[in-house]
Parts: sequence; structure tokens; C-alpha cells
Amino acid sequence: MKDSEAGQRSSVSSRWPEESYDVAILGGGLAGLSLGLQLKGARPETSIFIAERRKGPAPEAAFKVGESTVEMSARYFSETLGLKDHLETEQLEKAGLRFFFPAGDNSDISQRVEWGAKALLPVKAYQLDRGRFENELAERNVAAGNDLFDDCRVEEVELGDESHTVSYSRAGEPGTVTARWVVDASGWAGLLKKKLGLEKEVEHTINSAWFRLAGGLDIDTWVDDPAWHDRMEQPGVRKLSTNHLMGQGYWVWLIPLSSGPISIGIVADPRFHPYEEISTLDAALAWLKRHEPQLGAEVERRRDQVEDFLRVEDFAYGCTRVFSPDRWALTGIAGVFLDPFYSPGSDFIAQGNTFITDLILRDFAGEAILRRALQLDAAFLGRFETALRGTYTNCYKLFGNARVMTAKLLWEFALYWATVALPFFNDKMQDLDFAAATADEFKRVFAVSSRMEHLFRDWHELDQGEWRSAFIANSSFPGLWRLHTDLQTPLDEEALKAKYVENAELLEALAIVLFSKAAERLPNGSIDAEAKINPAAISLKPDQWEKDGLLAPGGMTVAEARAIVPGVERMLLDEIAQPV
Repeated sequence: MKDSEAGQRSSVSSRWPEESYDVAILGGGLAGLSLGLQLKGARPETSIFIAERRKGPAPEAAFKVGESTVEMSARYFSETLGLKDHLETEQLEKAGLRFFFPAGDNSDISQRVEWGAKALLPVKAYQLDRGRFENELAERNVAAGNDLFDDCRVEEVELGDESHTVSYSRAGEPGTVTARWVVDASGWAGLLKKKLGLEKEVEHTINSAWFRLAGGLDIDTWVDDPAWHDRMEQPGVRKLSTNHLMGQGYWVWLIPLSSGPISIGIVADPRFHPYEEISTLDAALAWLKRHEPQLGAEVERRRDQVEDFLRVEDFAYGCTRVFSPDRWALTGIAGVFLDPFYSPGSDFIAQGNTFITDLILRDFAGEAILRRALQLDAAFLGRFETALRGTYTNCYKLFGNARVMTAKLLWEFALYWATVALPFFNDKMQDLDFAAATADEFKRVFAVSSRMEHLFRDWHELDQGEWRSAFIANSSFPGLWRLHTDLQTPLDEEALKAKYVENAELLEALAIVLFSKAAERLPNGSIDAEAKINPAAISLKPDQWEKDGLLAPGGMTVAEARAIVPGVERMLLDEIAQPV
């Protein structure tokens, strides 16, 4: 949809709601509209009511936070929902996640250790202008036959045995609809979560503030050095990335939007950067000038182009249940919210909506869903809790440590491609038989992952030297980059099971290599002549590694690990920056 066409095509139903529907979706934002389209595509005869409290189409650019997709969510939007044409023509192709670690006072980005892609990625992802994208989703829902109503505020939900009742007011007029299924997609309002007392606090207190800058921004203009520009194989790659400016206790996002502006956000741990330092535009700009002076100076110079300012305090939260056999569900941030660091929001929408669609289809086919609903609920919340505890909790203190964070990035990218994205790309995310068949490999990998996350935290406490002037291309490690490119290759069930075993072995090897690198880098660290790790030389919980079988007598040597993970021996040592 072109800018000039925004709001001109019908994006809401013109008539009054029917009395009864198969499914009532409470909220017409990204999660609710995606679910409506997915359900209708999977079962065209399903009658769907969608209530959106906003009146009229969403404004472009200055609307919510820009959404940066990654591999799984990009596939969900392009293939599952059939929006590839829109993504290719009306959104921006994304050049992956890019990270810049601190160097001195951060006044010269060319001196900062950079992690990212040299070119656009083989497996595509996109930067989404949320307003533009949600307007397209709305139009496609209506075109598919779903009843989408704007200016429609949900007042109450009564859950029943055979059907549920939704009371609403539309344009000031009250009404009710009944539905066999109710799905809460109301975002921060969390209608069902609050009604049913499902809130769950999490140990991850992080704050954020963000705004849009008209006219966009290109960090390439900050540097004159031709060698720095020659790191890229394609022009404009850095600008198309989701750029992360990193520092102890914080990161700043830079997300370009197809409608022209750029989304700029500060995400900070209050133990290092109190909320009041970013909670107003004046405070946030002053904070940028202190911690990210190149960005701060540019925004200050163009302050009249700042389009809006939004903030949220203590944004992460959990939920005790998201899918119920009593035919209700929560999706999007009406259920859980993690952290935007790896852009996981739409991934969780993709997983959650796929599970919800599976349950609804099975229910309408006459299948008993009690056990399945409980299993999918446990799987979804388990993934949320695993990511929360391992990837994010107490990790913001590491964000200024280039050596530790490059290892952490390498591990977590590989883990995501190998174990999370792979089954989704092969339509196995909701296949409980496949999950059971691969459970041993899954447990094996995540037992090692737990040790790795402890490793990163311990490593940071013992080694906080600064690096400068280095570029780490995420495609430089062929054994691991293959995990990304493998997502393009469809696999049958037996091949996929074999791939899981192969990936588990690869990740274990990577863990051993990174453990050895940590040992080498620490004071008095050593590896013996036979290339076996000497756990006594370092204080990184070696007893836990021995318990996991990674350091047992006769176990895999570092040399063997490197043979399995080609290219990793170059990581953290030989080709990239030295400490200053």
C-alpha cells in the first residue's frame, strides 16, 4: 500500500457485528490481526470478530515501536500469512542485527568493535513500519471475510461452558457478541490476564524510552575512513540493520522505517541508568550526549525533527497461563513480554498464534483438546522462561564487554537457528510427536546452554578489558553460519530428526571451544599439551561442566571440537581485536 493510499481502502467492516461468532479476538493490533488472518487462511469457514479500540487507520511511523523481525517472524509474516508481496515492496529488507561495543567515550564509532553482516542475509528478515503494516493486515482481514470493527471498546468478558460473551461499546453504542473461542490480543491492557489473575512478575527490571527522527539517519556518515566502509560488501548495509549501540547496563536501537523516519530507543537497566535519566525527552537527549555522543549530537542538531516520545518502565512480565482447554487464549503482549534485544516480540506472536490456531482447528474438528492445550501452554511458557532466565536476567551488566558479548552472541545466534527457528521453518513447531522424538537432544542442548550462560556471567566478572577497531562478520564461522542458511532447505521428518542430533553435537563442540577461550584469556589460564581443558586453571564452575560430561576423562578435546565447528578457532583470538 503506497503512502497516498493509506486509509483510502476499507480496513474495517461497515456493518454492525453479528450476534454470534466462532472466534472473538479482543484487539486489532499486530498479534490480533495476524491471528485473524492465520485462522481464516487455515479454516476459511471460521467466523471471526475482531474488536479494535482505535478509530480509523493507524498513523505511519509515529505509532507504537518499530518492529524489527528476525528469521522466524519474517517467515511467519511472509509465508504463513502470505504477506511477502507487501514486505518486499512496502517495508525494508533487514541486514540482520548489528552491534557496536564501547570504545573510550564512544565519540568515534569506527573505533568500536562491530559485529554484523557484510551484506543482506540469505534468510530474509524485515524492518516493519508498524502503522503501515497493521493497516495492511487490517485490509487483508476484511478482504478475507473477517469482521473487524474499529472504535470498538471491550467492556467485559464472561467465560461460559459452551460459549463466551463479549460486551463492547462501538462509537458509544453498547452491544454483545457470543463466541466459542475468545482470544485476548489487547496488548498492555491485558483484559483476560487481569480478569483471571494470571499476572506473573519476573526477575528482569529494565526500562525503555524511544522516539522517531524524521528523515532517517545513516551511521555511515559518521565515519570518513574508507577502510571502515570497505568492511561492507554492499552499500547501505549498516543503515538497513537493526543497529545496537552497546554499553554497560544499556543498549540503544536504531531501526529504519520504510515511511522515512528512524526509530531510536534507549533500553537500560536501572541499576546502572536510573529511569528518570531517560523518562523525558530532555533527559533522554542529555543521556545520549553522555553515553552515545555521536548519536546525541545528531539528534540535538535535528531536535525539531523528533516526532514523538514514548516510554515504559519495568516492561518485562510473565503469565501463569496463555492457552486454556476452556477455549480462551492470550497472544502478543496481552500474555508475556520479554525484552527487545534480539527482536523476539514477533517470534513469540508467531509461535503463540500457531499454537492457538492449532487448538482452535482441532476443537472445531471435534477433537478433545484438554491435554494438548496444557502441553502447548507449557511449551510456550517454558520457552519464554528459558529465554528470560538464560539470555536476559542479570545480563545487561555484560553489554559493554566486547569479548564476552561476542561469544554470547555467537552462542545465542547458533542456539536460535539450531533449535528454535529450525522446527518452525519445517512446520514442526506445534508437532508434539516430533517434540517428544527430539526431546533428548533438546534437553541436551539446553543443559549446555545453562552452563554457557553461567560462563558468560563469570567470565565478565574476571575479564573486563576493552577492545577496539575490529569487525566480526557473523558469516565468518562456516560451521555455524550453516545453521542460518540451512533454514532455507525444507527437511522431511527423519532428516529433521537427524539434523537435531547433528546440531546438538555442534553446539556442544562450540561450548567446549568457548570454554577454552575463556580459560586462555584469564590470568593464569592454560590448556595442556594434549589440548584438553584444564578446569583447575580458571574459576568458571568447572564442576558443572564435568557434571554435564563436557570435561569428563576421555571426553571431547578442544582439537576435536574445532574440527566439528570449523572457523570457531578464529573466534575471540586470532583475527579480531586485541585488548587495550
